[in-house]
Amino acid sequence: MLVALIPAKDEEKNIPKVILGVKKYIDEVIVIDDGSKDNTKKVAEGLGAYVIRNETNIGKADALKIGFKFILKTDADFIAILDADGQHDPDELPKLIEKVKEGYDIVVGARSFNIKEMPFLRLLSNVFSSILTSFVCRTKILDSQSGYRIIKRHIIEKIVFESKRYQLETEMIVKAARCGFRIGFVNVSTIYTPQAKSKINQLSDPLKFLIVLFKLSFYRCKKEK
Repeated sequence: MLVALIPAKDEEKNIPKVILGVKKYIDEVIVIDDGSKDNTKKVAEGLGAYVIRNETNIGKADALKIGFKFILKTDADFIAILDADGQHDPDELPKLIEKVKEGYDIVVGARSFNIKEMPFLRLLSNVFSSILTSFVCRTKILDSQSGYRIIKRHIIEKIVFESKRYQLETEMIVKAARCGFRIGFVNVSTIYTPQAKSKINQLSDPLKFLIVLFKLSFYRCKKEK
C-alpha cells in the first residue's frame, strides 16, 4: 500500500490541488496539519484526506515524525512525501513509483539546478549542500534538500530521525546511505510561484544544515529500533 504524507500549515488555498493530484496514484492521503490558523484541516478532510492536527506549530520535521509514527500502525509499505504548497507536482509521482520498483529504498525527486528556474541563493545552497552530502554519504547525491520523495516502510522502522526543520531531508539520506539502503533519483520540475514560496530561512537554515551534516559525518549504522 502506498500512502501520501503531506505536512501542511495554513495551506487551505494550495492543498486541494495537491490532494486531488496525489489521489490518482496512491491509496490514502495523510495530512499533518501543523498548527494552521486557517481551514487547512476542514478543506483536507473534505477532500477525503485523513488529518492529524497539531494544535501548535512544531515544524516540518517533527510533523513528519508524527506522520511516520502513525503510518507504522497501518499496513502501508511505501510513503510518498510531498509539500502542501504546490512546489511538488503530483503528476510526477509515477516516475518516483517506477524507480522504487527497480529496488530502491528511497527515491528522491531531483530538481534542475538552473538559475532560470531556481532563485540564485536557493541554487547556490542546494548545489553546495548536495556536494557536501555526497562526500559524507560516499555516493553521488543529486539533490539532498528535495522534500519530494518516496521511502519504503523499513526506513522509518529502522532509523531514528532527530533533526529539526528542513535538516531531516538530509539526515534521512545520510543515515540511509550509511545503513546500506539504496537511494535513487528521478528528475522533477522546479516549481517556484508566489503560492509555492519556500519557508526556508536563507541565513539560519544553511548554518543549521552544516552543523547537522558535521554530526552526521560521525554516524554509524546500528539497529536503532
